[in-house]
Amino acid sequence: MRSRVGNFYQQEKKANNKNRYKSKYEDSAVNWRPYPKVRQKEFLNTLMDKTKVKGVKQENIVEGQWYNVLNYCFAEPNKQYSTRMAKLLETDGMMFVRDITVALSLLTEFKDDIDMSKRSKQERVLAQVIYYLKNIEQHIKTGNRLKLVMPNVVLAADANQVFVINARILYPYLNLKIDWTRNPRAAYDTGEPIELFNKLERDSNINPYIYDLRSKDFDLNDVLGLVADLASTENAKNLKRISVNQANIRGAYDEFLRLVTQKKTKVASNQELVGIFIRALTDHDHFMIRNNYVMVLNESNNTYKKYRINGRNWYAFFSRFDTNYSVNEIKNITAVGDVLLEETNRRFSGEYWTPTIWTNQAITLLDKHLGNNWKEKYYVWDNAAGSKNLTRDYKFSHLFSSTLFENELQIGKNYNVNNVTFQYDFLNDDPLLSPQNIDQSKLNKYAPELVDAIKNNKPIIFFTNPPYGTSGNTSGKKSKTNIAKTEINKQMHIDKMGNASENLYCQFFYRAVKLKEQFNLTNVVIAYFSNSQYLTASNYFKFLRNKIFSNFNYVDGFLFNAGEFSDTATSWGISFTLLKSKEKDDNIPDQFKLQVKESSPKGIMSVGNHTIYSIANEESLSEWVKEVDIHKGTIDWKNKSPLVTGGFTASKAKPTIFYPQNALGYAWFKGNNVEYAHKETGLFSTNFSKQRGVAITKENFERVMVNFAIRRATQHSWINNKDSYHRPNEKFLENRKIITDMVIYSIFNDKNLATSLNDLVYKAKSYDIKNEMFWLSRKEVGKLAEKNHYADMGFSIENDKERFVYCWLQKNKRKITVEGRYVLEYANCIVNDTFNQRKLLDEDYPELGLMHWDAGWEQVRRLMRNGRKSIYIKDFQTAYSKLEEKINHYIYKYRFLIC
Repeated sequence: MRSRVGNFYQQEKKANNKNRYKSKYEDSAVNWRPYPKVRQKEFLNTLMDKTKVKGVKQENIVEGQWYNVLNYCFAEPNKQYSTRMAKLLETDGMMFVRDITVALSLLTEFKDDIDMSKRSKQERVLAQVIYYLKNIEQHIKTGNRLKLVMPNVVLAADANQVFVINARILYPYLNLKIDWTRNPRAAYDTGEPIELFNKLERDSNINPYIYDLRSKDFDLNDVLGLVADLASTENAKNLKRISVNQANIRGAYDEFLRLVTQKKTKVASNQELVGIFIRALTDHDHFMIRNNYVMVLNESNNTYKKYRINGRNWYAFFSRFDTNYSVNEIKNITAVGDVLLEETNRRFSGEYWTPTIWTNQAITLLDKHLGNNWKEKYYVWDNAAGSKNLTRDYKFSHLFSSTLFENELQIGKNYNVNNVTFQYDFLNDDPLLSPQNIDQSKLNKYAPELVDAIKNNKPIIFFTNPPYGTSGNTSGKKSKTNIAKTEINKQMHIDKMGNASENLYCQFFYRAVKLKEQFNLTNVVIAYFSNSQYLTASNYFKFLRNKIFSNFNYVDGFLFNAGEFSDTATSWGISFTLLKSKEKDDNIPDQFKLQVKESSPKGIMSVGNHTIYSIANEESLSEWVKEVDIHKGTIDWKNKSPLVTGGFTASKAKPTIFYPQNALGYAWFKGNNVEYAHKETGLFSTNFSKQRGVAITKENFERVMVNFAIRRATQHSWINNKDSYHRPNEKFLENRKIITDMVIYSIFNDKNLATSLNDLVYKAKSYDIKNEMFWLSRKEVGKLAEKNHYADMGFSIENDKERFVYCWLQKNKRKITVEGRYVLEYANCIVNDTFNQRKLLDEDYPELGLMHWDAGWEQVRRLMRNGRKSIYIKDFQTAYSKLEEKINHYIYKYRFLIC
């Protein structure tokens, strides 16, 4: 079952990827293969993940990822006359593509994590590269044993940035009379010799364009295309430049702000800033650069206005982006100027521009179910119209476009000029609209024809892409406080719509439903782009979902990656759903089938189907865990137990929920769907500050472990992101081998933060915390303590008792599977292999509690991070991965998630 949810959306469309970028880069003289989008995401995710891990040498990781890219794109398509990336003459890597007409000779330099946008950092990198070039030159002159040629392209990268330059502009430096016997790395580290750095600082030919891998529109193929171009030209002025158009202008504008203005350019308004950018693209000759200032000609009075910018980056930016456009191209660029102006302000509200290809897909779905004449028949209200891009390419007989922002009215003024366009806050204006007051409403003032349609029960369609913002937040993200405090929000609270009232797109659904109810409308369609979670029956959406589907039938819909929208993450999906009104009833559907779609160079492709199941709260996995009574036979100990924020740190907050005296620890799990399983799940050996979960006791231990293992073993994707977990059947806990697998998996998961600590200070009181999640016996650890002469640890073992998890494993040892046994054995090997480091590292890191005999797996992991890794770590990882695959199979076999 895993493959149906875990694999089909990850499969590369090899036939499509082969030609994905062909037309864009086919003019390059050097034969190369563009890097597919799927692989680009893996490349970026790997670098992004590794930068979060402290203590890891990033340079090796950066190097490995770029080696994969460069070999794939240049070496593999040219196997007969190309070398693969290799470290020659102590460089970070070289590659030679000896084409018949044009040769690529690439030299690379990789760094950990430096700010390559700083000129000083660029000069240090280039100084090191120049020393490499000199070594290569001398090697060639003294016999050329390695058969090298002088590099013509240099690529330098760190974990977040990359730049490419023409190596030929560095050749004159090789004639300097300096000490060439120095180690190339010394030039980077010391900033010497000074003669070299003085020349670099004065060199106006060195203005590399710095690509930021974190930029929303970053494309590896732009970097690789530049590599190919530089190999084929002696003169950098002959390079092909990137043309700015409506598809990439947002990314270009962001790069302009990042590189050129850098928050230093003083302007009276955002309009002025956008104007500088657009005019610099389309009227570049009227700009003059003086050091770090740009002078802009005002033709009406023949005067100049001066703005502060980064002068070097100005040249770098416009060396990559074209400034020569036709009349129609200029019109297209200036047409989206207002969109650039508004985007910064609108992003906070969670509003996103809808790409044309997905608008067309929505129109196609509406044609299918409403008939080809719906644009003439229906009164279409786009109540979050923005710049009208959702409707601008189609003709409607009755179109009403309202928007929150007053100045947005001018953005789409040239589109559908006969429609009714008006400023209207759908969530605040006329909140109590009814048949009794509609004639006096703001809506009637600006859209009387729409009011007439409502009053006379004419066919109406709410067609929009509402904002997705919410007042809530997930772990590690900033809360958008008060964003959802609207008049409709107040009504939803009165109507007991629950937490869904805090979500803007839910408010758009609610108001459309209320209009249907208040005016007894019988032919209403809701066609919204939105988060698909409203289709679930979790407590968060339960009441709104019942409200919607007691009034509307679900007709059809599709799901696509949110990354298709500008400035959104790729970890979740956006749905477009079509709902048609019905007489009010209690027939609420419990499943919704959506087509899964992806964009490609050939258009939109259907890659499968995905069904979202509505699981009632009492049938949820989280409720199954919480239904065990942990109050019985104990007392509330929350004010006598420390509250932690992690495995080693005390909280400053006060505990708020029940924590029993006999607790083994705390299990943190937010919500009941896949979205939160990866980041917001954890195990702790005492009470935890983010109190969305349950205390662990002997009575609920197995359920807690099952819940934890299922969540952590789930293969998350943007498709299953909103899927809800279902409780197992009543006899599931009788599957002792499966339960044992899940317990072992949980013990050694990296989100098991159960630790053993002394003197943890919480609320001015010191606490000793025992780790009941420890899996070894006192006897086993005692032997290790004796062997390593850890006397204090030995005495503490004698005066202590066995931990709960060890006792549980002994009780169930006959049920341990082969996969579980291997994990335990290699974990024990790691403990044995690293035990002799504990005392030394405890002196350097006393906060980690490494000398505790019941130090948990997180403490063992920290030990290896700060000391020597065990020789058994790879064996353990392999064994653990096999156990995880097995548990992932359980997820679908036992219907914790339903395909």
